[in-house]
Amino acid sequence: MEINSTTAASATAASKAATPADSTGTRGLTADFETFLTLLTTQLRNQDPLEPVESTEFVAQLASFSAVEQQVQANESLKAIAELLSNGSAAGLSEWIGTEVRAYAAAPYDGTPLTLYADPVEGADLAVLVVSDTSGAEVGRVTVNPAAEQIVWDGEGTTGTLPEGSYSFTVESYREGTLVDHRAVEVFSPVVEVRREEDSTVLVLADGSRIDSEDITTLRAAGG
Repeated sequence: MEINSTTAASATAASKAATPADSTGTRGLTADFETFLTLLTTQLRNQDPLEPVESTEFVAQLASFSAVEQQVQANESLKAIAELLSNGSAAGLSEWIGTEVRAYAAAPYDGTPLTLYADPVEGADLAVLVVSDTSGAEVGRVTVNPAAEQIVWDGEGTTGTLPEGSYSFTVESYREGTLVDHRAVEVFSPVVEVRREEDSTVLVLADGSRIDSEDITTLRAAGG
């Protein structure tokens, strides 16, 4: 494909403007990517409308465009892994294991009363703690203080004390007999796995739920 002199001059100027001083590593790849995109768009903008780019050539250039983009992304991923391994972050991630974080998740019950953290609904005159098992089936309903921010659950279920296992909790709030709100409550749940995903540290909790470490408001040692 031929590019006229105006196109070539524009592309050259754009190339110089897009290329940073550091042309090594990721910056070099990023500069190449930006330069390639600039050249391609300049070429399309200045092509002869009577002799447009042939479809096969255009597809080939788009394929090159995609290859450069993938190379940049792969390099970024490798860089992130290298940083984790070189600056001790991998060891830092392991420190999450064995801690407990407060989150909207299921909690393991071993016969010891659990402290739940609710968000009271203003004006509610009745609140009911709803207990569900791992299948989502309701196994308990307990009347609680509608203004309480902390609720201690001792394992009470519909048919008596529930067996050890994992349970999740919600609070139904009523006003003059009418349900006005239904929301989950927070519990402390142990961290069983830590994952590094892009720029985030993701914590996997005991019930399999995932939460970004930046969303954690409270952290404590296991059994704290």
